Amino acid sequence: MSTVYDDIIFQDDDIFEEVQKQEETWEILIIDDEEDVHQLTHFVLDDYSYQGKKLKFVSAYSAEEAKLVFDQHPNMAVIFLDVVMETNDAGLKLVEYIRERLNNHLVRIILRTGQAGYAPEKQVIIKYDINDYKNKTELTDQKLFTVMTSSLRNYSDIKTIESYRHHLEDKVAERTLELKEKNEILLQLNQQLTNLNKEKNEFLSIAAHDLKNPLSAIQSLAGIIHHSLDNLSKDKLIEFASMIEFSSRKMFSLIKNLLDVNAIESKNIHFSFNTYNFNSCLQTVLKNYIETAKKKQITLEYQVKEQQNYSIFVDENALYQILDNLISNAIKYSPIGKTVCINLFEDANVVRCEIQDQGTGIEKQEQALLFGKFARLTPQPTAGEHSTGLGLFIVKKLVTAMKGKVWCESEFGEGSKFIVEFQNPLASKLHTE
Repeated sequence: MSTVYDDIIFQDDDIFEEVQKQEETWEILIIDDEEDVHQLTHFVLDDYSYQGKKLKFVSAYSAEEAKLVFDQHPNMAVIFLDVVMETNDAGLKLVEYIRERLNNHLVRIILRTGQAGYAPEKQVIIKYDINDYKNKTELTDQKLFTVMTSSLRNYSDIKTIESYRHHLEDKVAERTLELKEKNEILLQLNQQLTNLNKEKNEFLSIAAHDLKNPLSAIQSLAGIIHHSLDNLSKDKLIEFASMIEFSSRKMFSLIKNLLDVNAIESKNIHFSFNTYNFNSCLQTVLKNYIETAKKKQITLEYQVKEQQNYSIFVDENALYQILDNLISNAIKYSPIGKTVCINLFEDANVVRCEIQDQGTGIEKQEQALLFGKFARLTPQPTAGEHSTGLGLFIVKKLVTAMKGKVWCESEFGEGSKFIVEFQNPLASKLHTE
């Protein structure tokens, strides 16, 4: 708040000059039913000026006429007001109208009357918001000059104070808006921190749970080998070594996924784009999963037209990671003895890969969560395989970063089809030419 007051202190002169420039003359309203009162006031104050500005006189001959004048001249500085006009209290009622109905507390009202008995000064001063009370016989040339000067000085001071008040209100409103905007930013940051804390807890939960089991298996198997080496057959040692290898791969997969997510979200992942053959990359990944599929008696059915080029402009490592996740999931979520169909084809200037499993499928309400981080949906791996809930999140981020598209088509009970597609730069070039 101190800043607001500092602004006002430094701008005193500017505000005063602004108030002075708002009006080139002082508007003076004379309200009286006697014409000679108007003429006399004009005559006495004709050459009068205050703060370098002359007077501009406006006349009204009744309270009702004065109301109409106020509509056209809302910035009156001083009013000389007769009490008795169309009624004995017409002037007093007009004061109430100005102060209460028009809510004008700036204009200086000088009540002057030739019949003081109708409006006793003490009662009028107490009851009505007037600034001076004069008998018409009192207002000599000198006293008219004096009352005009004091009234204009008061009016000018009040206008300056009002300008300060409006200026302060503007500053307060400005600061309030700034505080509101900053508060909204803080709320957003707080929400981000809440989300980060939630993800941290999720991360720790996954790390604690998913790393604990393979670590325990490795520790237990290593202990058996250490203490019973002489009693173990070669086949048994090979079996234990395979189990340790499987557990370590499981740990490596989790750590790799977590590191990949961190690299993607911190924008520390760098791509090396080049033109690659989608078919060649896909076949390499499929070969890596032949043994995994055999263990679940799953047939990998691959359909492709060899004569097409299937060229795409991507990062090779990222493409392998995308295909690895999608094929791994298809096998993981397919029941034993089923088939995973992989179709690769070109359509216009697009290369599309479709990977269809024969799992349980995904409910409609869960499909929107598929590519979210740490997404754990109703479908579960069919042979106790491990899932971090990060694979599809990584897939989506990598595909999007390489200007591709990935989505899922699924009906519950009928399996799921994951589609990933990229532009064929060669076909696009030929199509453009």
